[in-house]
Amino acid sequence: MATNLAKPSNGALTKEVGEANMISPTNGMYNTLCQSLNLSDKSFQMIQGVLPVQNLAQELYNYFDGIPPKSVGVLYEGNPLNNLSGNYATMLSKTEDTNTFLYKIAMSNYTNSNNWIGGNMGTNPIYTPSLEELMTLVDVKGSTADIHFDSSTSNDNIENSWAQSNGSSGVGFWGKKSNSVSKSLNEKASASRITVDMHFHKYAFLPVRAGGWFFSGYFTDMYKNPDQFQSKEDWNNLFGPSGTLQRVNNQALLVSGYTIEVKSWATYSQSDYEEIQKSTETNVWPFYTSGSSSKATSSYKFNDDKSISVRITSEKGNLQIFGMGVIPTDRAVTGGSDNHILKAPSRLI
Repeated sequence: MATNLAKPSNGALTKEVGEANMISPTNGMYNTLCQSLNLSDKSFQMIQGVLPVQNLAQELYNYFDGIPPKSVGVLYEGNPLNNLSGNYATMLSKTEDTNTFLYKIAMSNYTNSNNWIGGNMGTNPIYTPSLEELMTLVDVKGSTADIHFDSSTSNDNIENSWAQSNGSSGVGFWGKKSNSVSKSLNEKASASRITVDMHFHKYAFLPVRAGGWFFSGYFTDMYKNPDQFQSKEDWNNLFGPSGTLQRVNNQALLVSGYTIEVKSWATYSQSDYEEIQKSTETNVWPFYTSGSSSKATSSYKFNDDKSISVRITSEKGNLQIFGMGVIPTDRAVTGGSDNHILKAPSRLI
């Protein structure tokens, strides 16, 4: 049965409309997703971008493999450059004693071609569950949701969230950048009221784990014993305060089939509407799921009140990543978490 999820009522803020950037709306959308889908703001990260629309295993797994930046929202325009499998390979290359039992198992697993899609070591790491299992978990066992967002009343306070920032999010309304389509049109949209109504045909927030190429015993031992590295700097480069392995993904918010109605309540001219409708750069906030490689379709309407509405649809069977569960690496290794037990696993491995 569908669950009708209304706009947030607890802690919602009534605020003046007029701030000409997407910081406040993005924060509000993040909080709306967390509240409506019962996600923890101590671990959830909202994902934006057309590329997370996936129906191939390697495409999905490459996003799971990414190291999440410290931001409540992330716009992905390609596979994450910083990833767990790449950092794990660095760890193997920086191990001081290569004759230990743990290292030999780790290296054997990493170099096993069966642990990589296509059989090429270091490329397209396998994650679990499998794509087929994920599809079943979402389509058969997932839930249905209807979510409403209104920028004029949403709670845009993320001070208590795990990241306290949305610095990696998209910054435009009509496109991913502030000058996409037109800087003035983006400013017009972001300075006015925005509403979003979402229907998820099926969604699920599922645990994900690195596949057979990853040996948790070796990873844990290397984390807990810096002297196992060739130098202290090698450990710091991965796990130190500025290291590349600060946090990892351990859950994915997957949606199969959706309809998103986005309305910009600003006042537009006919020429504004035509520019937005025809521009190849048009890709509407909050998820930017349009584009030549997208399986989602978009339609535009110039309303009688001079506002513009956009309807974005994706058929069921195409998995869209709308978010990830993020956990600090130290808690992934040692366990223990500030997350609610039912909302986020406290360990990766």
